[in-house]
Amino acid sequence: MASLLLCSVEKQNMSGIAAQCCDAGKGGYSLEALLVDIQRGSLHDGPGVRTTFFFKGCPLRCRWCHNPESQNPVKQLSFHREKCVGCGRCETACHSNVHWLTKTGTEQFRHQVYFEHCQFCGKCLEQCPTKALKIIGTPYTEEEILKIALLDRAFYEHSGGGITLSGGEVLQQADFAASFLSLCREEDLHTCVETSGFGTTDAMEKLLQETDLLYFDWKVSTEEDAKKWIGGSLVPILNNLALADKKGVRTVLRCPIIPGVNDNTAHLQTICDLLGRYPSIEQAQLLPYHPFGISKGGNIGQLQQEFPVPGEEEKKNWLSWFEQNGKEEGKRVVLEH
Repeated sequence: MASLLLCSVEKQNMSGIAAQCCDAGKGGYSLEALLVDIQRGSLHDGPGVRTTFFFKGCPLRCRWCHNPESQNPVKQLSFHREKCVGCGRCETACHSNVHWLTKTGTEQFRHQVYFEHCQFCGKCLEQCPTKALKIIGTPYTEEEILKIALLDRAFYEHSGGGITLSGGEVLQQADFAASFLSLCREEDLHTCVETSGFGTTDAMEKLLQETDLLYFDWKVSTEEDAKKWIGGSLVPILNNLALADKKGVRTVLRCPIIPGVNDNTAHLQTICDLLGRYPSIEQAQLLPYHPFGISKGGNIGQLQQEFPVPGEEEKKNWLSWFEQNGKEEGKRVVLEH
């Protein structure tokens, strides 16, 4: 079997915001969605080797979000400052006053980017010699991403893998996602959906009908913390978790642990309670905080709050708590790295 390289798929498209549907020729119309990235060869988004599709747009604003570029449901300009050599070609090419370069010394410069002015024409990208600029958000049809998904069928079959829909928040584009999942199932591909659960029950039901495995985020345990830390409510999240259990969809609870936010016994106890309440939840995975979202946020002009990175001793203490207090439910809690 040939070796598999972890890679992202890029589609050359400089057009505007993705429409709900596009002309598919004689066959009528095809649904279209806006994606941040497509990652082939993923090993962390479900069982086996997978192709993960990252949808753009999320109604929540988790302060520790590790994919801040996926929050906004429209296209965005991304600027990797460390790659910029100050040539000024982007400033010359742009007619929307997005780029301003000023000299600050003999061989030093300052590149100011006004992200809100960008019209996504792509002219600055074409001129940048170091690829410091990128437009995040590419529209795809179901047929286009199905072709990509099928490229690695042999790896799925060999490893027990498949395809995963992530985000952003998949529930924001539920019609497209459900239709695409149905196409995958027709091809006998294993389907997994990763969601915050923050959306309507109608949207969730559409996805559950075509989902083999659900990765369901559980981030905070009180309504007060939900408003403060994720910018939403627990009500739709709990409703959709209950719906998944009612439908009998295999579920894994994904629990980011953020020092100073939810690394407390009350939250850990709630994780145990959910494991005991809903039989469809097979496992809870603890995801230690990491600061990967800081630089990503900076690339799109968005400040991201930074939290303490938990040490190995802290992680061991989390697991020890579940071993000592979690009873049978605690045995189904694992630490992800």
